[in-house]
Amino acid sequence: MSPGGFEPSRVVMQIAGMLWTWANRAGTGRVVTGEAGILVDRNPDTVRGADVLYISFKRLPKGREWAGFLRQPPEVVVEVLGQKDTWDELEAKVAEYHKFGVDIVWVAEPKTRSVRIYSRGVEPAVVQGDDEISGVKLLPGFRCKVREFFAE
Repeated sequence: MSPGGFEPSRVVMQIAGMLWTWANRAGTGRVVTGEAGILVDRNPDTVRGADVLYISFKRLPKGREWAGFLRQPPEVVVEVLGQKDTWDELEAKVAEYHKFGVDIVWVAEPKTRSVRIYSRGVEPAVVQGDDEISGVKLLPGFRCKVREFFAE
């Protein structure tokens, strides 16, 4: 796949920074970025690259070292729609994440400055502007306005 472009990359860093700051303060897990590899299926092996993910110390204990691709489902995955991405491709990716056990996938769209929230087993919701996005039980205490994900 080709790079997503400057604006999607900037949004990835913005969201990752906000989640990392929260996770660091909360001390509940890790935030990883940079197309973090997740092994979502076996036989044949299927690896997906998440723009940003959060995995709790409950699922991947603190101090435990691992090599290769992540084999445990993170609680939250964030994808940022790149210039050449299509909604069909992203929705197929979301379905794979959910099948693997990811609880929530946020898909941020820089062009509309909105986020589609895909909770496993629930119809997606779209939030934007001053709508609040929060982690509810998966990211306790994390909350912000959607517009903050796209702030300069």
